[in-house]
Amino acid sequence: MNELDVLPKTCVQIYQLDTYHGSGVLIEINNVFYVISVAHVLNYDEGKTIDIKNFSGTSEEYGKIEFGFLVGKHEDILKYDIAVIAVDVKHTFPYFPSIKLCEDIGFPGISLVFRGTQKSTALKPHSICPCKIDTSSNNEGIFCIEVPIGAYADMKGNTGASVMNGYSGSGVFIRETDDIYLVGISQNIDKDTFNGVNCRSISILKKYFLPDIEISEFRGGNTQLRLNVAEIKRNITKKMVEERKANNYGDIENLTRKMDAFIENWAPEDLDGFVNDILVWENIERTKIRNHSLYRDRIENAKAILASGNKNYQVGSIQQGNERFHKILDEFTKLLQEELDGTSIKSSSSVIAAGEVARLLADCTLNFKK
Repeated sequence: MNELDVLPKTCVQIYQLDTYHGSGVLIEINNVFYVISVAHVLNYDEGKTIDIKNFSGTSEEYGKIEFGFLVGKHEDILKYDIAVIAVDVKHTFPYFPSIKLCEDIGFPGISLVFRGTQKSTALKPHSICPCKIDTSSNNEGIFCIEVPIGAYADMKGNTGASVMNGYSGSGVFIRETDDIYLVGISQNIDKDTFNGVNCRSISILKKYFLPDIEISEFRGGNTQLRLNVAEIKRNITKKMVEERKANNYGDIENLTRKMDAFIENWAPEDLDGFVNDILVWENIERTKIRNHSLYRDRIENAKAILASGNKNYQVGSIQQGNERFHKILDEFTKLLQEELDGTSIKSSSSVIAAGEVARLLADCTLNFKK
């Protein structure tokens, strides 16, 4: 995304008559233009009847924007502090960029930017970046971003709301991408002891205000990974499994020794299943994980937590070994889901767990004894 070109086209200052109230973001959805902001910018949180015609927007690129009507139910506007304002149909916006709506803020290493206007005599829009995710979205779509300290404080020693006041309602975008992804709306300063801004996820916009909008997934996200998993499983042939078993890695011998401890009367197909899990996971890791160290770190952390409680288990029978193995697999899947919460691969935790456990068995990391 070319921020210098895109953000001035989307950034809107919201006025009530001649008084500046806050920021907004101009977007086009299904050939209709809207200004998205927060309800308290319109004084909606005071419980008064709002005449949206008393408000208007000023765009850096397109000048004055007259408003048409508010979208959404009164209770949703209040609860989620979101204002979706339909722009008067008489307006046109030449060369307006195509913007994708995205809720995948958990992709490792992403950087965010929002552009708004401070409440000051200057009243000039500024871009705040680079911002990082501090907390993932909760059940009400609230997430927190950390902003650079230089944007959070001024030379006079003021911090927090006194400096960031006026940026409420700004659109939050993913930086440095080919496509333009709007992920949320900035709502308020977290607190003066932490340079963070609370934002509302774009998912709330779809759920309660504009249900027909399409949510895109960043760089393929969960959908692409699910497709890849299915495709990888289809492409792993019996020949590949047999080749892996024939190679002198030592892992097949280790696997069979462990299987003797927890699978009674196991068949060759059982061993093939473990090898298949390893091959699937190796492919995913090579293409999806190793390029993103934060994913790998979270997986390693889950393994460390698992290992801390599973160093050496004595089992008195094959049945006990089988039960213990499945319990460990379930524990590991749950740990991965917790560690990967907010990321685009959380839904594939069971696939990752199966591959990692098979690899752990092959590497003799989990020590079962009869």
